[in-house]
Amino acid sequence: MMIDANKNYWLYIASHIYCSIKNKCALLYNTQTGAYLETDNDKIIDLLQSLHEKKNLGAISCEGQKLIETPFCEFITEFCTKEMGNLITVAQMPEKPIQLMPLLNLQHDIDKLQKGEVVKIGEEALENLIELNIYLNNACEQNCKYCPDYCRQFYCCHSNTEQNHLEISVLQDILSQIRYGVVGKINILGGNIFSYPELLQLNDVLANFQEFTHCYIHYKNFKKNNILDSFYIELIVNFPVDNEIINQVLSGVNMEKTTVHFIIEDEEQYAVTEQLCEKYAIKRYKILPFFNGKNIHFFRENIFMTKEDIFINPLQMREIFRNQKLNSNFFGVLYILPDGTVKANLNAEALGNIKNDKVLELIYKEMIDNTAWRQVRDSKPCRSCNYQFFCPAPSNYETVIGKPNLCHIY
Repeated sequence: MMIDANKNYWLYIASHIYCSIKNKCALLYNTQTGAYLETDNDKIIDLLQSLHEKKNLGAISCEGQKLIETPFCEFITEFCTKEMGNLITVAQMPEKPIQLMPLLNLQHDIDKLQKGEVVKIGEEALENLIELNIYLNNACEQNCKYCPDYCRQFYCCHSNTEQNHLEISVLQDILSQIRYGVVGKINILGGNIFSYPELLQLNDVLANFQEFTHCYIHYKNFKKNNILDSFYIELIVNFPVDNEIINQVLSGVNMEKTTVHFIIEDEEQYAVTEQLCEKYAIKRYKILPFFNGKNIHFFRENIFMTKEDIFINPLQMREIFRNQKLNSNFFGVLYILPDGTVKANLNAEALGNIKNDKVLELIYKEMIDNTAWRQVRDSKPCRSCNYQFFCPAPSNYETVIGKPNLCHIY
């Protein structure tokens, strides 16, 4: 861009540009293209802060003589090339351009509940429940080595010495409460679902939810059952794999309605998983890295994010703003355990018990108490990083590993 030293200009920033300034560094991000620009130059940071002052509305006047100097000339060139804004002479536009700057303003901001702006529990609270995990029982005879730990990292069955099961009448009551909500997925888990004493009634109880009911079953527990045929099957496979059993199971399931979840702890298990998927032509599968307390190197090499990973896919402004308020991994999800205990996350404290509390009350309690749904990257070191709200929301991995950021940046 050619800048005339003898002219005055309006410099303005586009409304689709997200700006973050922390630790004497600035990041500009184009939410339409994914292009970004970073600088630690004090003069440029001062310029950006001026652009973002409320009184300036995203536009400031600049003398051409100043803009042709370093570092402004180089910055303006990159700024305009990456479509982050523009430079226009005052002669061309005598009136100051006004930009509608992006502003985080959620109409139904959950924080307003804590300030007493919403005092009643209405049906609209049910709109925040989008996924429900129901543990029918906790009885299983497989004795997997890491049984109690799998479910703390991803959706998985688990057993317990204190065997309980959720009465079918309680399940019916739960489903009646959410029937007119927006729940888009119901996950049925155990223990071993097939040892659930009221299994024969399950199909009838879930009749109105068949199209989005998913049953999580350990592959060693799986057996052909007409009761579960109308549901989606989520087959859990951990290592070491019993080749005879996996062959029998994969030959008997409807692969069009089955997703295989491979729990892996290292590169060797990942290689075996690839072989199994090729051998059995498995198209629907998920890889679930499992932290066993000793394989942090595997996570650092394959799970921890780099700067390139963070910016690999463009983020829209609403996604960046969402990450400032809500946890996209946890929000809208409830877990109901066999004894009726309800949690927003299995690593979080209990919200109540479904046998005594209504679903609406539990949703409202989570919205107020925030045990999981609104856990965002607001702790060290993330809160000091310009990439803070570009990274995925905190997950269960941060909890079990005991590290708030799974990246190579800090």
